[in-house]
Amino acid sequence: MPNETFSKRIKVLRANKGLSMDDLARELGITKSRISMWENNGVVPRTDLLQRLSQYFGVTVDYLLGNDHIENQKPESVTLSVLQRGLNEMNEQELEKAKNILSVVFTDIFNDSVPEDDDEDL
Repeated sequence: MPNETFSKRIKVLRANKGLSMDDLARELGITKSRISMWENNGVVPRTDLLQRLSQYFGVTVDYLLGNDHIENQKPESVTLSVLQRGLNEMNEQELEKAKNILSVVFTDIFNDSVPEDDDEDL
């Protein structure tokens, strides 16, 4: 049974990194046809490749498979909901810019530095 969520997410993650199917195949040491099967047919790779994909893209295997249910979790306020919706629509470059801006704002507000590599807090 094809996994449409997996198919869409791999395609978006690859595009956000500016990679062609050939590029991603080379990075992972597999064939372009395997990438095509994932993206066009929703074929889910074996566990070891899922783990490599999650590490390469910096996401969880659950996210890749659509088991994250983030869309069903509502923030505690309307403001947080709007921010979350906006962040979910950004590509990697836009997220990096947003992270940098928020780091400056948080530092100013809390008079403390925000770790640069702690992506999970944003």
